[in-house]
This record gives sequence, structure tokens and C-alpha cells, in this order.
Amino acid sequence: MPADIIVTATGLKLAVMGGVTFTVDGKRVNFPDTTIYKGMMFSDVPNLVQTFGYINASWTLRADLTARYVCRLLNRMAATGMRQCTPRLRQEDRNMPRRPWIDDFSSGYMQRSMHLFPKQGDRHPWRHAQDYASDKKLTRRPIEDGVLMLDNPGVIQSLEKRVA
Repeated sequence: MPADIIVTATGLKLAVMGGVTFTVDGKRVNFPDTTIYKGMMFSDVPNLVQTFGYINASWTLRADLTARYVCRLLNRMAATGMRQCTPRLRQEDRNMPRRPWIDDFSSGYMQRSMHLFPKQGDRHPWRHAQDYASDKKLTRRPIEDGVLMLDNPGVIQSLEKRVA
């Protein structure tokens, strides 16, 4: 029997981080103002990792890379007594061109939502390349790369109070 009508719209609306509001030091995080770090963390947002798989390969390939990196990061933090990790733009990264979070994906639901997502830069570790081989190399590099800052703010604040 022939169809009377075919609906081609999905109506899907993406929500960054599931629509949860995040704050850092009492200030709301506006994800479009952040830059994605290694495809999993956000500039100036401490201790937050998200998993977003590949759009051009198996989702779990990227999820596995992210999980392995986070385990390495947590182990490094434990070994050094650090409680906070925060990706920070270096001076040479501050004026780099920003691009949409994901390039070259024409699906309407993605295009309608790109303005809500973090941006990516034009160089590593600020690229969101959607490239397994590149990401595998990037996530195996040393944790302390001059971009991801590890610190222990509770200890620093405690020492400052003792000195004052």
C-alpha cells in the first residue's frame, strides 16, 4: 500500500552536557566560550571529562581512548597528590582561529546545534579531529604537557590562611 505521507524530520535537539548547568567558582560555564582539549575536556573547566565518540567510525573507539587517558590522568594525580586538573590555553594558543566543534558533518541536527558546543582550535591539543590514529597518539603523550595544569588548590588555600 502506498504511503500517504513520509515524515523526514527527526526533531532531534542536541543538549550540551545533557543540559546540566556547570559552574566554576560560582560563575556559570558557557561551553561555546570554551575550547575542547584532546576532544574530552574544556578550557578553564577543572576536573570535567566528557566522552563523545567518533562520527566517522565506531563510537567505542573514542570512548576507549578517553577512558584510558582518564585512568592515566587519575593515576598521575594520585601519584603527585594533586586534586585538580584544568586545561588552560597557553599564550601562543590564545589568538588561534576557532572552528566549530565538529567540522564537515552536514546532518541538520548537528548544524542547528554547533553554536552551543565548545570550539576547537587549529592545533593539538585543541583539535577535535575525529581521527582515531591521531587521537591515539595524542592521548598517549605525557599528561603534563604544559596545557593541562595539575594542582592542589585546597593545600594552597590552607597554606595562604596559615601565612596570613
